[in-house]
Amino acid sequence: MMTHTKSFLLIFVMSLHISLCFSAAAQLQLLSDDPLDIKMVFSGQVLDISTDSNNLVFDYLAKNIPGFTRPPLLLAPGTRIDQLLQSTLPFCALNRIKTQRRAKQYLFSLPVHLYPSHRLYFLPLNIELSPFLNAQGQLTDLTALLEAHPRTTLLTEAQRSYGDYLDVQLSHINKAQLIQRPGGDSYKATVTMFERGRASFILTYPTTIQRYASQLTLNQVHSLEIANNPPFVLGHIACSDTPESRQFLKTVNEALSQLYQQERFLALHLRYLPNAERGYFKEQIAQQIAKALANYQVTQNNGQ
Repeated sequence: MMTHTKSFLLIFVMSLHISLCFSAAAQLQLLSDDPLDIKMVFSGQVLDISTDSNNLVFDYLAKNIPGFTRPPLLLAPGTRIDQLLQSTLPFCALNRIKTQRRAKQYLFSLPVHLYPSHRLYFLPLNIELSPFLNAQGQLTDLTALLEAHPRTTLLTEAQRSYGDYLDVQLSHINKAQLIQRPGGDSYKATVTMFERGRASFILTYPTTIQRYASQLTLNQVHSLEIANNPPFVLGHIACSDTPESRQFLKTVNEALSQLYQQERFLALHLRYLPNAERGYFKEQIAQQIAKALANYQVTQNNGQ
C-alpha cells in the first residue's frame, strides 16, 4: 500500500511540475509513465530493450548534434500523457505504440526499438485450451477463451495500448473478467499480482516476464502466441504537433537512420533474447527498418 501511495504522490508532483513549467516560455519536454525511466534513461546503464535504445538515441544526439540540449524527462500518468500529446505545447513521450487512432492525434518518430510482441501467460490451469488453438499452437480468439471460462480473469495494464489488433480483442472482453492495473509502475506490479494469483492470465511482453518474474514462476509459467497479432511491437517517440516537436522529431529520425546501420542497434536488442530467437529477430528487424525508412522517405519527399 505504501508503494502505491508513493507512486501516486510522485505522479501527482511530476504532473504539477509539468503544468508549472509551461506557465513560462514553452520548452520541449519528454514524458514517460514508467518511474524506472526517470532513473535509467540517460544513465548509460543497460536495463532492457526500450531503455537501452532510448539511451542510444540520446547519446548519439549529444555526441553528433552541435548545440543539442537534452530535454528534461518527466513522469505523468498515461491518460495525462495522451492529453499533453494532443495539446499545443511541445511534449514528446517515450515508448509509444503507433496505432491508427494515435497516428491521427499526434506525431511519431521512426521506430526506436522492436519488441517481441505480447503473449498470453498463465500458471497451470485446469481448463482445456486446445479448442482455442490453431495448428501452430497459437491462440485464435482471446475473447472466446474467456467467454468459455467465465471464472477466469485477464490482467492488463491500464492506459496502455496493446496495438490495433489486441486493443479490439480487449474491447470485447467482459469487464467483469478484465483486471486493469493502473499506475506508472504497472509492468512490475502486474507481474507481482499475477504471481500472487490475482488473475488467471496476464497479457504482457516476454521480456517483461523474463525481467520481473521470480525463478519459481519462470519454471512454471506457460505462454501462448496470439494468432493474427504482429509478432513484434514497434516502440516510437510520440509528440504533440508543434514547431519545436517537429524539429525534435526530425533530429531524432536523422539519428535513427544512421543508428539503424550500426551493429550496436541490433546488439542491444539481441542481448535480451534467447539464442534460438535471434536469427528470426534479425530478419524481422531488417524488414521493419526497411519499411520504416521507405515510409519516412515518402513523407520527406512530400514535404511533411
